[in-house]
Amino acid sequence: MSEVSLLTAVLAGALSFLSPCVLPLVPAYLGRISALKGGEPPVLHAVLFVGGFASLFTLLGLGAAYAGGALAGFLPAVQLPLGVAVIVGGLHLAGFVRIPLLDRGAAPRVVRAAGRSGSFLLGLAFAAAWTPCIGIVLGSILALAATSSDPLGATALLLSYSAGLGLPFILIAFVAARGDDRTSRILSSLRRGTRTAGRLGGILVALIGVAIAAGLLPLLARYLPGLPGL
Repeated sequence: MSEVSLLTAVLAGALSFLSPCVLPLVPAYLGRISALKGGEPPVLHAVLFVGGFASLFTLLGLGAAYAGGALAGFLPAVQLPLGVAVIVGGLHLAGFVRIPLLDRGAAPRVVRAAGRSGSFLLGLAFAAAWTPCIGIVLGSILALAATSSDPLGATALLLSYSAGLGLPFILIAFVAARGDDRTSRILSSLRRGTRTAGRLGGILVALIGVAIAAGLLPLLARYLPGLPGL
């Protein structure tokens, strides 16, 4: 897996964190962290939370890689509609078209389990409930994984995506554990950058869609050579 493709996935994950349906969840996430009992480090629970959604996203990546390998012979027939779907999603993310369904996520059921298991389960619930919203960026990463015949490469790609999405959660938990007012200032700064990040990221996702629809994945693989099956 090349450094270029992994960095691309990390940046895609960071973009998902800045999406308008993930960033507003941070206060509730911090509320759970602050309500923990037993003196365990908040960062530990943040890591477990990230591990929960990283597990589900990685399984999705593996499924996409195996499905793509099994259907490799049909790729020419599906690459046009798949590419068009990715293009439309990118244009929505950039704000050029509006598809309200893509801005929604089903609210997860309350995770009542306490302690470490509760933090991990909350991460799973986050992944399951908010996949429709972050699915524009996540879907473009899964589309790349689906065109790969290398499950290990797809796993590394989705773990990198999860790292980009999860690292801000961990860093915010670390700052919040110090008990000062820097957390609110950080969140305020992130909110100001959401629109710009969404527009730039949407354009990049749309370009990936163009490459898929036009059958230019071999050219894309020249710049993202970490997926040897492309």
